[in-house]
Amino acid sequence: MKHKLLLLVLLSVALGGAMHAQDTIRQLDTVYLLRTDTLVMHHTDTVVLRVVDSAMLRHVQEREALMTEKEKFYKEIFTKSGVDQTKIEADRDHYRYLVDSLNRLVREAELENVRKEEANKYLMQRAKDAEARVAEATNRKKKVRAIQGIAMRFYRTPNWEVRLQPAEEAGTYNKVLRNRNAGNIEFDFVTGASVMLWDLTKYFNKDHKSVKIGENLKTPEFRKFDQDFAYDIGIYVGFGGSNLFKNFYVGPSFRFVDFFYFTVGVNIAEYNVLVSGYDEGSILKSETIDDVTAKSWLLKPFLALSIDLDFLSYIKK
Repeated sequence: MKHKLLLLVLLSVALGGAMHAQDTIRQLDTVYLLRTDTLVMHHTDTVVLRVVDSAMLRHVQEREALMTEKEKFYKEIFTKSGVDQTKIEADRDHYRYLVDSLNRLVREAELENVRKEEANKYLMQRAKDAEARVAEATNRKKKVRAIQGIAMRFYRTPNWEVRLQPAEEAGTYNKVLRNRNAGNIEFDFVTGASVMLWDLTKYFNKDHKSVKIGENLKTPEFRKFDQDFAYDIGIYVGFGGSNLFKNFYVGPSFRFVDFFYFTVGVNIAEYNVLVSGYDEGSILKSETIDDVTAKSWLLKPFLALSIDLDFLSYIKK
């Protein structure tokens, strides 16, 4: 019995020294523990002994005490300053709303900038297209140009009819030929092309000094325009009216100020004219309008003022 008690004491001393060296001791032999004055034997195959370092325990306790002291300090500050916690939370929500609103405004501004950039790209492209059309319209190397305008011809299209007029004998009437479209001038809408023969641009864009003709007579002095314009002389061929293939216009044309054309020439058109032996005011017996009229080609003079179609398309766009 004494030997066993001695063994237990020695074992306890050894375990105590080992506990200072490491946290865990694993014993694989039989261990006998003492409980008060009575020897109680517990048999086990493995005993695990854990040692808690007193310094670490003191550190944890000091840290907890410090956190408690900080919390108490903050509570005292809020209490002494009279700060309303509810107001702080309300202000926080307000500023959060302001931040969200600013973010939304920033996004809208970014979208607006993107939209304006795309619009500017579209406008720049339209400006480039307009410049290209102007360059095409004012291209002085272009020989053939399509033009459109109004022609004034010195012959009206006849519109023959038969009217009844009282005769000398009472109760009788005569059938008289009348022209409902009487007159000497008629306007026509014409479309055609002008082919440039002589370019006069350099001549019209230079300074023209007066020339002395006599002792007291001088030609007027023409100053050069601030901007250079195109001038040329060409041949115009076009057609007009509703009957396009039976109404032609031919003559020389003068181009001035880039886009305008003045033309003088002849109109070659098919008209419904009276046959030989009949004139306006003739009295018919049994004849009809078809009996006294026939289709005929006539040549009549005309004047025309036209505009370049490239310039018209540029104005429309």
